[in-house]
Amino acid sequence: MASVVILFAFSAIAADPQAAAKPPVLAGEAPPTKFVALDTSHLMGSPDRHAVFGVEKAFPHLTFKRPLEFTHAGDGSGRVFVIEQDGRILVFANRHDVKEAKVFLDIRDKVRREHNEEGLLGLAFHPKFRDNGEFFVFHSVTPKGSVVSRFKVSKDADRADPASQEILLQFAKPYGNHNGGSMKFGPDGFLYIGLGDGGAGNDPQENGQNLQTLLGKLLRIDVDRKDEGLSYAIPKDNPFTGQARVRGEIWAYGLRNIWRIAFDRESGTLWAADVGQDHHEEVNIIVRGGNYGWNFREGKHPRDEKNPRTAVGDFIDPVFDYPRIEGKSITGGLVYRGKRLPQLAGAYLYADYISGNMWALRTDGKIVKSNDKIARTSLLISAFGEDEEGEVYFTAFDGAIYRFRDVPQPAASMAFPRTLTQTKLFASVPDHKPGQAMIPYSVNVPLWSDGAEKDRFIVLPAGATVEWKDKESWEFPVGTVIVKTFLLQTDEQNPKELRRLETRLWLHNPRGWEGFTYLWNEEQTEAHLMGDWPVTQQFDVKTPTGKVKQTWYFPSRSDCQACHTHNAGFVLGLNTRQLNRPYNFQENADTPNHTPNQIDMLRALGVFKNDVVKPSSELESFPNWKSKAGDITGHNAGDITILARAYLDANCSMCHSPGGPGNAQGAAMDMRFHQPLEQAFPAKKDVKAGDPRSWNVLHRMGTRDTKAPRQQMPPLATFRVDDQAVHVIQKWLDQLEKK
Repeated sequence: MASVVILFAFSAIAADPQAAAKPPVLAGEAPPTKFVALDTSHLMGSPDRHAVFGVEKAFPHLTFKRPLEFTHAGDGSGRVFVIEQDGRILVFANRHDVKEAKVFLDIRDKVRREHNEEGLLGLAFHPKFRDNGEFFVFHSVTPKGSVVSRFKVSKDADRADPASQEILLQFAKPYGNHNGGSMKFGPDGFLYIGLGDGGAGNDPQENGQNLQTLLGKLLRIDVDRKDEGLSYAIPKDNPFTGQARVRGEIWAYGLRNIWRIAFDRESGTLWAADVGQDHHEEVNIIVRGGNYGWNFREGKHPRDEKNPRTAVGDFIDPVFDYPRIEGKSITGGLVYRGKRLPQLAGAYLYADYISGNMWALRTDGKIVKSNDKIARTSLLISAFGEDEEGEVYFTAFDGAIYRFRDVPQPAASMAFPRTLTQTKLFASVPDHKPGQAMIPYSVNVPLWSDGAEKDRFIVLPAGATVEWKDKESWEFPVGTVIVKTFLLQTDEQNPKELRRLETRLWLHNPRGWEGFTYLWNEEQTEAHLMGDWPVTQQFDVKTPTGKVKQTWYFPSRSDCQACHTHNAGFVLGLNTRQLNRPYNFQENADTPNHTPNQIDMLRALGVFKNDVVKPSSELESFPNWKSKAGDITGHNAGDITILARAYLDANCSMCHSPGGPGNAQGAAMDMRFHQPLEQAFPAKKDVKAGDPRSWNVLHRMGTRDTKAPRQQMPPLATFRVDDQAVHVIQKWLDQLEKK
């Protein structure tokens, strides 16, 4: 059967009061009649004792396509350069208000981009660029491989000469990933080049420990001289120069996929971040002849406890490694030697590409003195760089160049609340009675949380309002607190038997958005702030056949950033399609239920700073999942399509949309509700003719595997399959197949 492409044009879905006839009941509360603000300043600090930063766009008028290098030419011109993965280098003045970037070099016709990790990956200017106009690039080529080339600038200082290319080094690769590509000139004037192990997973060709190949190594070459038969020279003091059956270019080995190297401009120390396989990310200080352990070790840890090592010589431990609960792909940075942020002087700055966390690592050369988390961003941070003055910048795959933004630090006397009572949000924590400033809300299509019920609230500071938007996420002011309490039904036959598990606060503070989790005690009288580390617990649940254990994952602060992403506007569920529904208030047994439309209620309270352009009955509204998804037997194709796409929007689009972490490996999915199907699932393995059960999205939704969480969707904080959602998606795919 031929492949089919099906486009859906979604028109406005009018709110249906009957569809949302039974939203969650908040017992003992009546609809608010006035907006009550709360001083949330005591929540704007941090439980961390070190300095924390915000981030801001360094050049707000410029946008790039997958930028992954920021650097300067060292020529005193005040210019900076950005490389785009597709094969362009752009140049512009180092000014915050710059409005134009010029194309310095465009070699897209020479750059291979078949794999997500292929492309133009490295740029290094010769130390004497001002005199000789030479610079060097690293890029992928066809047939599958990589090259290091020399180029020269043209008579126009802002334009390179594409015809000047001289290939210095070229090598084949077995796979498209693990290319490395970071290049820097050292204080000795030699060019250092970081290479990946060749790709796939687990280094199947064992290149990391093989000194006869350049893969999985850090190289050191002399670009100003040429040895016989080479377009460069091998420095005589390289550790393996002149040895038989060993590549003399090798400076260090046992590396998996170096993603960014940097020399400390003060000490000359060479730092390198190496991306891990399944468990640990690592930061290394590279030394002459060093063996960093891959593929026998990942970080400091043997990959096979039964066969921890078989290599000759000692492995060099990383300076620091971190587990996958903090992030999943390290982005190496640099040692800060600028003047704008004296708090960071001398610290090695690095980030995680997936979590968006950023750290400042301090060491005395042997012992780590501190490794402070200094920012949480949820950005896909691809590289760090510096200008001629040593000021630090970083690139992200939303297309922007960022820098740190210093924010006022909380006074020492203002301790971050360690209990839910100390947050001053609730009138009574033991009774879970909301304070006057807490505006309750519910959503049409909830985020799947292993069947847990949720109580949701919005808290706004004085003088602040929300920017309402018709299609996009609403924008909330600094000082906003979004509260969500998770409740587990502990008796399947009694829906009133609920145990409070956790209350999460999602805070908009001067640094950005951050999440904090409070764990409820056994007595259900208080909830305590959890540290920056996930916790897993089991709870007894009564079923008709006896008690079973339900596992619950309490997320770390980093986990919060994994779903509350930059590309989704950080706030989930608070948009018109989700909140355009009644909320069921019940004053007491003698008073009828009050079920105002939430949009109308918020508008009447004066929560919105701008006008809601239509009556709520004419605004879009997702179908009520609880009432519509249980029995879809009588639903027509259109109803099922809307239900399925609404679920994917609510549960998947925060990662699977442009700039999201779900697309970090090049999947390019866009599961936002209004996107045509071919944009939502562009890959053949996701949308294709044939048995819909083979579609990747359905397979991953129906998978739970604690040993390989990357195979399941969502990949975080869930141990139970959402059977109802799988059934709806299956029916939707069945009808697509019929078409």
